[in-house]
Amino acid sequence: MKKPKEELSVIEAVDELSKIAEIDHSLTGSELENREIKQEKVKQTFRVLHNYLKHVYEQDKEHLEDPQTRHGVQAIMVMASEAAKKIDRFTVLFKGAHGEGGVQQLQEFQDLQDFYLTKIMKKFEATLASEEAWQAEWGGQEVDLLDIQRRGLKDLETVRRDKEYELFFIRKEDGRPFFNRNLMRHIKLVGELDESISDPSGEDPFLKIKAIEDVQLHAGAKQFLEETKSLTEAFFKEAFKHKDSAFIAELSKALMALYLAANPRNLMQNTTGKSAVLYFSDFHLYLRRALQVQEYQEALENRTGQIEPFITMALQLAHRLSAQFFLRKLRRDEATGFLLKIFEKATHRQPLPQEGKNPLWLWNHLLEEDETLHNFLKHYPNGPLMKTLDVVREIDSQIGFDSIANGNFPYVLFRVEGGVISTEFLHLPAPLVQTRIDQVQVLKEFQAFLRGLAQKGKKEKLLLINLQNRTSWQEHARANALEELQKNAEFTEQLVVITFPMDTDFYNQSENYETLDEAKIFIGQLVEQLTSGEGCGYFFPAPLIGKELEKFSKKCCSTIHHWFFGDKKQLTRKNRLDFIELFYLFLTLYFIEKIRPDFTSYTCKDAIDTGAVMSAAMFSLLKVLGRNPEWKDHEKHQLLYLLYGSSLMLRERAVDKSRLLRFVSALSLVQAELEAKGEVLRKELDQLFDEPIFHLINLEEIS
Repeated sequence: MKKPKEELSVIEAVDELSKIAEIDHSLTGSELENREIKQEKVKQTFRVLHNYLKHVYEQDKEHLEDPQTRHGVQAIMVMASEAAKKIDRFTVLFKGAHGEGGVQQLQEFQDLQDFYLTKIMKKFEATLASEEAWQAEWGGQEVDLLDIQRRGLKDLETVRRDKEYELFFIRKEDGRPFFNRNLMRHIKLVGELDESISDPSGEDPFLKIKAIEDVQLHAGAKQFLEETKSLTEAFFKEAFKHKDSAFIAELSKALMALYLAANPRNLMQNTTGKSAVLYFSDFHLYLRRALQVQEYQEALENRTGQIEPFITMALQLAHRLSAQFFLRKLRRDEATGFLLKIFEKATHRQPLPQEGKNPLWLWNHLLEEDETLHNFLKHYPNGPLMKTLDVVREIDSQIGFDSIANGNFPYVLFRVEGGVISTEFLHLPAPLVQTRIDQVQVLKEFQAFLRGLAQKGKKEKLLLINLQNRTSWQEHARANALEELQKNAEFTEQLVVITFPMDTDFYNQSENYETLDEAKIFIGQLVEQLTSGEGCGYFFPAPLIGKELEKFSKKCCSTIHHWFFGDKKQLTRKNRLDFIELFYLFLTLYFIEKIRPDFTSYTCKDAIDTGAVMSAAMFSLLKVLGRNPEWKDHEKHQLLYLLYGSSLMLRERAVDKSRLLRFVSALSLVQAELEAKGEVLRKELDQLFDEPIFHLINLEEIS
């Protein structure tokens, strides 16, 4: 059973039903016209659901014995009936050549109902469970079947769009899961059906991802061993004398796993057994275990100096390995090749072609290719759904949300050099494990990484820009854990955490801020939000708060308003969104100049959407305003990797469109003003900083 390319996926079909069923009786005629529903799409919806039920009946009969599955299917049918009645009631919505008879007269709708009544219902009757048992799952209350399914559809849509997937791993404050098993069963059925009826043209490109990761992690393992060669050799000379030490035993296992990952015989292309990617994961696991044992903690806390030299050396090795883990130089050639092939298949041309006459050519192409990529990916099983299926299958073995342990390993993105600035930007997911919505712990290996920065010849520093919203219930605990870590006396010299809120009403200019378009008021609010700090979602360490920050903020806002918006008295919502985006980028450069970190990261829960797009935005800003603004092919490829590398490699989807649109809009504005004002604009922007940043900085690739 193959799905025609123009057909909807099962999830899209169910989503379509949800939208129709929620049509409000109070909508006016013109509003109804704007909610146009085409007959062919309605037919497709019913056809796809009919195929869904056939699949469940023919290949997954045992699932029909599950009362949760039964109620999920029943709820879909209730919604299908509700949608049909809504369309017939609001006939103005129904567009098509043969719509006079109404939706309930369509052959596709009648076939769906007939199959449900003659096949599915008979199976249900044979295995009918009591309604009381099902109601008990919902607290013993009477609940409307359609309402339950709408709740489930909202969750299913969240899964499909890869939003808040971390909630599958963590629990509420009272220990209960966020998603019920009914949704998980429904995800499994719908996801496996989409997978079975998908009809991609040619080989599924995502099958190559594991092999690419294998090569990358093999190269990383070799890099780690080269960087720690002298310490590793000295460690193994004496390690056998400490067989009873749990710390030494786990560290030995970590090193052995690293050697195996670095052995070319263990590349996927050379073996049918365990591969480099699995050995590297073992290395990470054993290193983490070594850092968790009591013996390691006692050695750290030893203040008397009465510790044998070998243990001191082992501590140094553990910290160096941890530092290498977070500062991995990513081998990017195979991954970039994979990315370019995805875009070539999607667009049927080379991605991001040569510069055109339009100065906005790059940003226009990005949006065009992103739209094409989204359409292309519809021909393959929904990536986020498949990832969630993996979680569902292993749900009992998961201990909290831990992006890094799930294979989202850190690495260096690019280097910025010039004047007092010398920093490497990192791909750094939040280095945390979260077991409950209110319980978060900082990873031991991240703390060891900070110790590794301290023990080098020159003490190094990380500026971690936290992009999680500390004012939201979903992200507050994670944001707070990172902000509190720098207050630990042991890490004050190695870590600076600042927080930019990325999902507040002010950042989105929504709710009460949506219509406040007077420029003077908006700018005043922006400065007030920043200086109000934690109450508005911002966080800065005490030494960075004061008149100097306020002075920069006012000067920066004035500069942005004058040079990018012509001192307009009224700013549209789009103007204001661009304004905030540019302000965040310049504010980042302000902190980099003041703090002079060796490493900088835009960190969100997984650095896949928010963090990735902000890193790409900073790379692009420094490129277009820097010393060499012409885009070379390898730089265009790097921009694509910054934007899409993590989302495609880790989640098999495109980057979040709303983030991409804000990035492109802001950079298009910079490009347009640069085209009009040229060197004058660069000089004026340099006046924001102590040094002429844009005339000094070079971007350097990491490979």
